[in-house]
Amino acid sequence: MQRMVSRYGAGELYGFDVSALSAERIRELAFVKHKNVPCPFKPQEAGKPQPKCSKKGGVCSLRQYAQDADVVTGVGKPVTTCPQRLLERKLIFEWVGETLLGSRTPTVISELRFLMGALEAKEGKAVGKIDKVLVNAEGQTLRWCALEMQAVYFSGKSMENDFVQMRTWTGPGLLFPQVQRRPDFRSSGPKRLMPQLQIKVRAKEANN
Repeated sequence: MQRMVSRYGAGELYGFDVSALSAERIRELAFVKHKNVPCPFKPQEAGKPQPKCSKKGGVCSLRQYAQDADVVTGVGKPVTTCPQRLLERKLIFEWVGETLLGSRTPTVISELRFLMGALEAKEGKAVGKIDKVLVNAEGQTLRWCALEMQAVYFSGKSMENDFVQMRTWTGPGLLFPQVQRRPDFRSSGPKRLMPQLQIKVRAKEANN
């Protein structure tokens, strides 16, 4: 008797929910060049076209899939693996702004430079950058906060193993990932995000 197994595969491709795509559409997306596909999450500047995807393969998120006999189902919520995925409709700025600053429409400053000595300032360079600074300038007191955004890395086999299958997929039902991989929350949070926060918070305290 075959027992149920689960693996992580692509949850979204170029902003599309893989579990809702036809086999024909999956094949199409598996062949396209990412630099030719607009990213649905990057902010669009006035008078300019929608920015293109910057991630090879166009995988926005991972999702866990379970296989029981020949039936494959998607389980759990998607795990964001592309930083641009966090920018959907600016919802993250609305939530953080309302929660910390009392405004759902804060001014957003991107990649604010910091840790600049005299030489770096003269050359216009910086040791590091803060991802986003949110500002509520309403009222007599300036309120602001820094926002660092970290997508989740994954460990295991390359997504290319799944793309090979996608390029010839005719259905029916959902694809089951070909190899083992998993979201690496430990590397993404404690090993990557926390050291950045520790450096940047200390730099801010030193400058106050």
